[in-house]
Amino acid sequence: MKKTIWVILAALSTLLILTGCSSNSSEHKSSASSKAELVKSSSSKKKHSEKKKESSSEKESSSSSLPSEVSSSSSTQSSENMGEDRGGYVTTPEAMRGTWYSKDENGMRKLVISDHEITFISPDGETNHAILYKRTNDIPSDVSESERQSKEEWRSAGNIGTNGISMRGWYQLQGGGEHFFAHEEEIDGQKVPLVLYGFGANDLTDYVYYPSEDLANQQSDAKYDDINYKF
Repeated sequence: MKKTIWVILAALSTLLILTGCSSNSSEHKSSASSKAELVKSSSSKKKHSEKKKESSSEKESSSSSLPSEVSSSSSTQSSENMGEDRGGYVTTPEAMRGTWYSKDENGMRKLVISDHEITFISPDGETNHAILYKRTNDIPSDVSESERQSKEEWRSAGNIGTNGISMRGWYQLQGGGEHFFAHEEEIDGQKVPLVLYGFGANDLTDYVYYPSEDLANQQSDAKYDDINYKF
């Protein structure tokens, strides 16, 4: 009987020892797994943090380069120095832009005005072109003939009020300049835009330009009371 009890106790003891070892092994595996997860999570967070820093660095780099580019663009746009004493273009009044016609005893004259340029076409087809600039320095007195010819189309120009333009030769030292004025007259009950042109030291009108050849022919001998004619 005693022998039987000792056998049972020995079996129970062995069972308890095996159960304890199994439990310790499971706890060790669980602990190792938890440690691996912590290492993996920490590594993932570190990589995410590094990517975030890189992204932030790229944004800062892009942001820091933007003001430089904008500044450069603004500087280019605001600069009016075109070289050779030109401080930018002179802009014609919008009311006088277009193609205009004037008829006298010599034939039909044509005048073409754009934003910064004026072209004359005489009755015999001769063309004279003028580009309007702001002059930034005084005219030198010792200009060679070849230099004058190279700037033949350049004009030193300026606005006269809100509806006029005056211009002189780029190296012109003496004599009067040329002037243009946007004007309006009532013709056959209709208000018609005109361009008045004159040359010399005063603002007197030499030619009246109309918006069409038909009107120029029709009004070739007309004189208007509110226009100061030279002749």
